[in-house]
Amino acid sequence: MMHRKHIHTLGAAALVLLIALLASCGGGGTVATTGGVGTGGTGISTGTVTGFGSVVLDGTAYNSASPVYYAGTDQDEEVQTASTAVNLGDQLEIRLDAQGHPSKVVIAPELMGPVANLAAGGFTVNGIAVLVNRNAAAGPVTYYTGLNDFSSLQNGMQVEVHGAYGQSADGQGYIQATRIEQLPASNPVTRLTGVVSNLNVANGSFQIGSTRVQTSASTVVTPSGMALANGQLVNVWSNTPAAANGAITAGAVNVRTLRGVSGPAQVGGLVTQLSGSRFQVSGIPVDAGAANLASAVQSLTNGAYVVVQGQSDASTGVLAATSLRTAVNSLAQVELRGTITGYVSAGNFLVRGVPVNASAANVVFSGGPVAPLRNGVFVDVVGQVDAGSGNLVTASSVAVLSQAPDGGTVDYQGTVSAVNLASGVFSLTVQDDGAAQTFQVTLAPNAVFSNGAAAQLVTGASVEIEATKTASGLLAYSVSFQGVSGSPGSSDGSSASVLKTKGTLYSLTATSFEVNALTIQINGVTPTGGTLTNGAKVEVSFIQSGGQNLAQQISLDH
Repeated sequence: MMHRKHIHTLGAAALVLLIALLASCGGGGTVATTGGVGTGGTGISTGTVTGFGSVVLDGTAYNSASPVYYAGTDQDEEVQTASTAVNLGDQLEIRLDAQGHPSKVVIAPELMGPVANLAAGGFTVNGIAVLVNRNAAAGPVTYYTGLNDFSSLQNGMQVEVHGAYGQSADGQGYIQATRIEQLPASNPVTRLTGVVSNLNVANGSFQIGSTRVQTSASTVVTPSGMALANGQLVNVWSNTPAAANGAITAGAVNVRTLRGVSGPAQVGGLVTQLSGSRFQVSGIPVDAGAANLASAVQSLTNGAYVVVQGQSDASTGVLAATSLRTAVNSLAQVELRGTITGYVSAGNFLVRGVPVNASAANVVFSGGPVAPLRNGVFVDVVGQVDAGSGNLVTASSVAVLSQAPDGGTVDYQGTVSAVNLASGVFSLTVQDDGAAQTFQVTLAPNAVFSNGAAAQLVTGASVEIEATKTASGLLAYSVSFQGVSGSPGSSDGSSASVLKTKGTLYSLTATSFEVNALTIQINGVTPTGGTLTNGAKVEVSFIQSGGQNLAQQISLDH
């Protein structure tokens, strides 16, 4: 995600102690109230992505079609990107407009840098402890991208860590990881999240844990006008190599605060600094003194994962809670609602880019004749990130719809024709199990192109779109140009079928690599778009023969 992308738009403290703390998380219950984020006025929601269909943040769904998306690159801390850049387990900040609709989404990892001090259950990145979570009662289970699981991590490996900020009993900060992604070894970006200490205003320096951070006149501090102060939770971005003494030169510093935000807010994360009915979540002070929350507050402990809804006071940045729920009963499951892509078998396919194993799921067919699982089929998957195989979702149930519902989020790969860029309309022909289906596609005002530009949207182009289904066709807000061709895979298991998948490459050897829990034999294929490396984004077409997945085409995604 933090690799440079070709994006174009239409217009506009010991680990043992921390592990023991993590094991004690949980407890509490759910307090239901009326209202919530998005019911009116401007607002904000921050937390962990726990599903797709819309974007589901800590169990609350938000329309994925309306916002403009932003993520960091090696050149900038926040650059417009495609909706498909959002991954399961990511930490997001969603801004809501006056109607309660998402208008801006920022993907905000806590840490980027090399793994160090790797031990059972955790490691450090840039001096900050990272804990993995295998217990759904303690918050979202750690999901891995470009890795099989925790055992794949190695000291020195460049990683991106998303997670919830917590504090140990002695006040040391840590991150409870919700997603860990392997990055290419060439990653130049450093991210660091923690509490400001030893601030020296005169020379523009401060510390996060044992790491010194140096600011300069060019350092961007957000929110605009916010002065740095000791005790603030901040995220630091840098693309400058650390100094010999380990000091980081900050390109941007983002302060976690609700100051300036007036209206409904939802914040998900770990409880810290609990004192009576007051505590913090992700650096946000929470007042949970409302009478209806008393029983929930009494059961809280520092380190518990909670989702708080309420009203933000713009002058103080305090969130006055109206609803409080814990992870025990609310965040154990993942829901993925959309069309299947990258179908290989019932044990391996993608829904909104997330690998799914539905081989033992209860499959229910709804709204029409029974159809097999295959590319293009609209499904509602309920499951969990399997702690034993943390790079996919193990489905417990799959509901198969006869067609995508109006308003549903769909993901189709196909061939372009009948392009009219002036009106923003084109046709997309999708091959599903050998049967062609053609859709009329209209580009949404916030449409983003990746791996190419609008000018490349010509007859014969191979693209993947994310769109909203409407009565008249598809309204596309993400268009990605594909580097591999060939028809999507059949579900009949024939060795002649050309199958496809795309994701983050890992476990690279001279003859093979893994992607989405599949081992791909390179099979003498020369990749296009660059050189294969662990942590790279790839698209692969392959056939199955002799029990192996033999590559036919390999393309690196830029």
